[in-house]
Amino acid sequence: MDASRIAKEASHLLPLVNRVLTKYSFLTREVEHLATHSNVMYRVITESGERLVLRVGNPYANTRSNIEFEVAWIDTLNRETSIDLATPIRTAGGGLIVDEFDAELGKERPCVLFTWVPGAPLGDGAGTFGHRLWGQMSASLSKHGKSWEPPLAGQMRSWDRIFYYGAETDPVIINDPLYGHLFEAPRRGLLKKAGKIAARVIKESWADGGAQVVHGDLHEWNVHVAGSRLHAFDFEDVMIALPAQDVAISLYHSRDSDQRDVIRTAFRRGYEEVAEWPIADQSQLDGFYAARQIMLMNYAARTLPIGEAAEFLDQVTPWLQTFARRYS
Repeated sequence: MDASRIAKEASHLLPLVNRVLTKYSFLTREVEHLATHSNVMYRVITESGERLVLRVGNPYANTRSNIEFEVAWIDTLNRETSIDLATPIRTAGGGLIVDEFDAELGKERPCVLFTWVPGAPLGDGAGTFGHRLWGQMSASLSKHGKSWEPPLAGQMRSWDRIFYYGAETDPVIINDPLYGHLFEAPRRGLLKKAGKIAARVIKESWADGGAQVVHGDLHEWNVHVAGSRLHAFDFEDVMIALPAQDVAISLYHSRDSDQRDVIRTAFRRGYEEVAEWPIADQSQLDGFYAARQIMLMNYAARTLPIGEAAEFLDQVTPWLQTFARRYS
């Protein structure tokens, strides 16, 4: 999404934002656009000077039920653990989600107001100390997710297949002729080959049992470092998966980094201070990496401007080629 479109959407949504904020028991001093990803984020400053973040949801990017799972788990984590989290704030009526109609979109947008997350992203550089704390956090969330029983758990998405978001929020377009300029025959062939290997890894791993509630997106930019503490946020992808899959999501971005082994060693050290390391071997980890990469390639092609999508696909294809050769 280019800067002009981001600015236009952020401005268009301001009246909706102001309507949402009237549902809370504080007065608002200032509202400022913070960031746009799949959702639109606003920095909110209350009359007393407190900083908060309002997330205006995109109904095409996530299901309403998954947002309910998200806020329910965070609410429980806050009561039952000492993990530092971006916490959803209740409205004056006691709700955690405000649905506000967007006339231009023709749909309601689910909005959640969160406490401010201090510090800077772990991905900006935190060294082995930060990566060890990250591993501890991952294991602590996994331990809690193992025992937490969400309401209507049968409706929660599951990473038991490559494209686990489902056709409603992430339709598969790899074989769609409209996207043939991004997925030419050689790349489609690679995705088919790598996909079969990754799907087999998922199937065999799930056969051993152990699926549970996991964060689903605890990568290094969804964790902030503030002093000697970490703060987690963005639980919107909460799902049923194996702890090993959750770890793979965390380590995915460093899979081909020259710091890969340093990061993984520190992360694993922290994880094992809390729980047993869930990864069976390198082939399992690579299989989960490949599954995530294929899903992200589909998502990028569908949502990014053509130039950015092409650049992303070119960037990640070599790793997938290596994976397919190694495990064929």
